[in-house]
Amino acid sequence: MADKTALVVVDVQNIMFETPDEVLFDGERVLETIGELIAAARQMKVPVVYIQHTTEGIGSPFEKDSHNWQVHPAIAPEPGDVTSLKYSYDAFFKTGLDTRLKGLGAERLVFCGLQTEVCVDTTVRSALAHGYKSVLIGDAHSSYDNGVIKAKDIVAHHNTVLDKRFCQVMPSKDFLF
Repeated sequence: MADKTALVVVDVQNIMFETPDEVLFDGERVLETIGELIAAARQMKVPVVYIQHTTEGIGSPFEKDSHNWQVHPAIAPEPGDVTSLKYSYDAFFKTGLDTRLKGLGAERLVFCGLQTEVCVDTTVRSALAHGYKSVLIGDAHSSYDNGVIKAKDIVAHHNTVLDKRFCQVMPSKDFLF
């Protein structure tokens, strides 16, 4: 199945780790897990697709080519990896991502990244609408406390809601490409 699979890394950008007073739930461990997934994908010759949230306007939080916008250096893209910019929460919306994935022969997408209840959730749901079978690595996405719900609970809630409806959710220790 690895030959029809792509690993999709959603919005693991510097700003997500460096915004004052915003701390990702289990951020360093999640980053390490994502790094392990990327290494395993590369070893199995599975394409790694990086999604980068992008905002327009000089000084905007995710301004293209800014420090904030860059993929976290611990998991930076390498030659041969695919990068897709998005301007909304859905990585498929007006981006050409679907065409690029089909060009790679991908039929199954493996998701990890940030932010659970925003871009990860939206993109996983959209993948189903675009005809992909998907896996969300349940311990390889994260969020922030939001004043109403703790990030730990946001992650657990989304793992439960998305599983079996929009994708298969599984822990990294049980996943093989």
